[in-house]
Amino acid sequence: MRLFLLAFGFFAFLCFQAQAQTKILAQVNDDIISERDLQQRLTFIRLTGQADITRQDIKERVLKQLIDEKLKQQEAQAAGIEIAEAEIRHAVKVTLQQNGLEYETVMKLLKENGLPASVIEDQIKSDLMFIRAVKKNMGMRAEISDHEIDVKMEEIKDQLNQKQYLFSEILLPVTDPDQDAEVYGQAMQLIMRMRDGDAFEKIALRHSKAPSAPKGGMAGWVSESALSEAEKEEFEVLQIGQLSTPVRTQEGYKLFVLHARRDPEEIRQAQETVHLMQLFLPDSFSEKQKKAVLRDLNMTKGSCSQFQTVAEQLNTSPRIDLGKLPVNNLPGQIRSVLNRTALLEPSAPFPIEGGELVLMACARETASVIPGKEEIKMQLEGVKLEMLAQRRLRELRRTAVTEIRQ
Repeated sequence: MRLFLLAFGFFAFLCFQAQAQTKILAQVNDDIISERDLQQRLTFIRLTGQADITRQDIKERVLKQLIDEKLKQQEAQAAGIEIAEAEIRHAVKVTLQQNGLEYETVMKLLKENGLPASVIEDQIKSDLMFIRAVKKNMGMRAEISDHEIDVKMEEIKDQLNQKQYLFSEILLPVTDPDQDAEVYGQAMQLIMRMRDGDAFEKIALRHSKAPSAPKGGMAGWVSESALSEAEKEEFEVLQIGQLSTPVRTQEGYKLFVLHARRDPEEIRQAQETVHLMQLFLPDSFSEKQKKAVLRDLNMTKGSCSQFQTVAEQLNTSPRIDLGKLPVNNLPGQIRSVLNRTALLEPSAPFPIEGGELVLMACARETASVIPGKEEIKMQLEGVKLEMLAQRRLRELRRTAVTEIRQ
């Protein structure tokens, strides 16, 4: 009898464990989210060090994310959207790479901890399917007109006459005014972590909600007109390489690291490129040898191909054709030499370590900083689709029958 009672007790324990794992935490229309779904996602977050999963607000945030994923999947299914497994796997690899993680390493980590690949795949899959569903359902509203492209091109041209800033950013959104103090506190905590040695890029990958987050927060060159007054004021006083204090914007609190500033004249110079050839005269050459080479080079005026032939015959340079190089990125000495030398003429030899260098500028041109119409169209379409997707998700949240059971 005692053996039977022990066996029954063990069976009851297993049943309790199974119930705990399959307990329904939320019902989203006809779909459910179980305790197991939440625990698996939290375990993945813990293993990858993304957040402290013991905090109640993190658990609530992850549950809301799982609810949103269900809503996105339902919308995509209603629109008849399907995605091949190979495409999902590729998207997962790209996303992990952007976050500084190797696909094989993460898959091994999941297997060792008894987690399915769906812990990662579900979120990425739901995002991909949802965007395509929005594009399909919105029809004409998702298209970009020629007028929108022209307006954007004029905007880009106008920005070339403004001061620009190169910076990285972290955005911590404030979606509710009551959260203001909490989000500010979170921003200060991140600042303390970075002062203690944590890299800005890693924190941006994990915490920032800005579009630049997958790139470690790198926003690129941004013109003054695209900045808020608070951001412009911060950049005016921020030193190069300095971490900002929390800056309140309409979206929430932002942290910045300023990498560089440039005025319109520098912007134009930054677009100038020069196609360079080089020939190296080593110190081991006698004066007679040098004079012979310079005599041959003097005969190459007007022809880069002849200059290249002489350099190849000499065989002292590991690389002769340097290709197109931004003039602004060249050392000051080389820029000075090029400014004194006509196009398609060999320069006078100038000293470098181990010998002398002769250059020939084959071509100079100013690259256009204005992207083509197709590129602009793709950028605008991405922005519009994201905006429409956010609006549609808010509608789905309002109309969904969602019951949270905790």
